[in-house]
Amino acid sequence: MAKEAKAGYRKNLGTIILLSFAGSIIYGLPYFRSYYYDTYQSMYHLTNTQMGLLGSAYGLLGVFSYIIGGVLADKIKAKRLLIFSMIATGLGGLLHLFVNNFYALVFIYGLWGVTSLLTFWPALMKIVRVQATDEEQSRAYGTFEGGRGVFNAAHLAVATAIFGVFEAKAAPCMGIDGIIWFYSLAPLIVGIIFIFLLKEPDTIKEDGSAAKVSFKDIASVLKMPVMWLIIIMMYTSYTFNMSSYYFTPYASNIIGVSAVIAAVLTVMAQYVRPFAATIGGFAGDKVGKSKTMVVGYILMVLGVLIMDLTGKMTSDIRMTLVVAACVLVYAGMFSNFGLYFSFISEGGIPVELGGVAIGMASTFGYLPEVMSYTIAGKLLDKYPGYQGYHLNHIYMMAMGVIGLIVAIIWTKTYGKKKKED
Repeated sequence: MAKEAKAGYRKNLGTIILLSFAGSIIYGLPYFRSYYYDTYQSMYHLTNTQMGLLGSAYGLLGVFSYIIGGVLADKIKAKRLLIFSMIATGLGGLLHLFVNNFYALVFIYGLWGVTSLLTFWPALMKIVRVQATDEEQSRAYGTFEGGRGVFNAAHLAVATAIFGVFEAKAAPCMGIDGIIWFYSLAPLIVGIIFIFLLKEPDTIKEDGSAAKVSFKDIASVLKMPVMWLIIIMMYTSYTFNMSSYYFTPYASNIIGVSAVIAAVLTVMAQYVRPFAATIGGFAGDKVGKSKTMVVGYILMVLGVLIMDLTGKMTSDIRMTLVVAACVLVYAGMFSNFGLYFSFISEGGIPVELGGVAIGMASTFGYLPEVMSYTIAGKLLDKYPGYQGYHLNHIYMMAMGVIGLIVAIIWTKTYGKKKKED
């Protein structure tokens, strides 16, 4: 009975943890190239622009997935979608082992866009929801997100260890192959486990909002000024999530550290994430969401500024400053990350349009998934060396300043109005 499935957070804790692992490991394949940027680039003979286009091919599917995927999850059983997504993503990884053509790689990244975003994420959210009662939803999603953070750190540590072993033997390309094997077999195994252990919440009736979205609803939401403020804050914050992956090639090419150390700088984000997201959430409730976002933007801009300045330094302290810059950026961006959708209610968007608002905010707010890689890739190819990274850092800081201004505007309008109420 679906009711029994909803009645047991404690009973379903193991399932929630398994879903957390699935929600973490499936994204290993689409993103691992960013952690081992230089080795991956040279292994497949790619330009920086082509590296960026791989991310764009993946992200382009994400732009359309947030609305279409919700409809799909209402029409096809969620368990089937999850099993398909995990197995298809893993098979895509195995296919990656046998190709080195750029266009074939674009196809694979596009495939992962379908299997890890379109068919996976809405279905995953649907199944997580039914693991607890209505009164237990916060702890269910909290456990799920916390678990994802822990698993991210764990599997990235394993991948880094695999790469480190082969790099020490002067065989970094074999390290990349080892990582692909790891990230391919893990989702395949989880997909098979899901066949036997995962309960299908087919008797749970969703609100159907995703399936009933009308053009009139979309138009009415997009006409709201508050909606565009939310989108701008999402877009500018998420730009840092995407562009921070270029800290790895910056550290190896400009600072001169080893590929493993450079990868650790990006992996470090997953260790900062659980703390920053939790503190940001509590701060948002205590002092205000937009005020917390203001602090987040300041941290991110300051971090990128410090990172950029290290490119002109020659002293030994610059590596320490690079690490400090990374921590500042990660702390700010993950603090902001958990606040996006909370602005929808604070901005007074009607409850009946909440689903449409989330879909629209995601569609436009997550566009950096498509844009940031392409922008950075073109800059690095056109302006080799420090200059390309410098221009990308300027772009990041510009986005941070724009977001900061919008967050301040929100504080003085909708945030202030809420406080007065």
